[in-house]
Amino acid sequence: MAIINYIGKNMKTYDVQKHQHNYWEIVYCTNGNGVIATEGGQAIHYSKNQVVVIPPYTTHTNTSQNGFRNIHMTVANWSPAFKGAVLINDNEKKDLLAILSMCLRYFNTDGTQHSDIIISFTELILSMLMSLGGSNHTSRHIEIIANAILENFSDPDFDIDDIYSQFDLSKDYIRRQFIKEKGISPLQFLNTTRISFAQKLLLSKNINNYKIYEVAEMCGFTDQLYFSRVFKKITGVSPKEFNETPKIDNYNS
Repeated sequence: MAIINYIGKNMKTYDVQKHQHNYWEIVYCTNGNGVIATEGGQAIHYSKNQVVVIPPYTTHTNTSQNGFRNIHMTVANWSPAFKGAVLINDNEKKDLLAILSMCLRYFNTDGTQHSDIIISFTELILSMLMSLGGSNHTSRHIEIIANAILENFSDPDFDIDDIYSQFDLSKDYIRRQFIKEKGISPLQFLNTTRISFAQKLLLSKNINNYKIYEVAEMCGFTDQLYFSRVFKKITGVSPKEFNETPKIDNYNS
């Protein structure tokens, strides 16, 4: 499950020295302009209301002659379609800026009270980034399959093969194209979506107190043991272990 592990802001700044992160970095320019240059030679010129998305382990600098202000965040466990650093424009209403500003406020208050809200902000921010910057990189039939998975993942009778039959393309070709554009297979995308939802349900135990078998059923699994195996394969821990972990660690560690 992708999650914000840090969000902060720069007041008027002229130079950020060479550095890198173990996570995806998202930099939203709130004022001014500048250049983010990667060690690989890529130079991204940005200005107000533009976002630069930088992959993990990408050494880069951020410089400006007149100074810049920004909101910046790092995100763990995210697998977007972007292959390198990209520049994204916010929409006309500056919706992304509004959401980032709210997220910044909640993140810097008592995290133990707002963990569920931060998780929701994470999903919304990353979805908007993909929508604003990634729509042209995805084939129409791949988007149809991804959307069908997102809409039907909780249905235990949902079968990806039923979607393949809608297209005059072979199953193997569609699967290869899906992996090329999304980075994972359709089945992995389905399981990741189900487990991401399961994590949210488990994180809400103080409100809903769902049993693990109930969570499995709500995520489209008819076999609790299989659910536990898939959960551990994706997250590294069993549902029981995840349920017993202090929830602040799941987004702020």
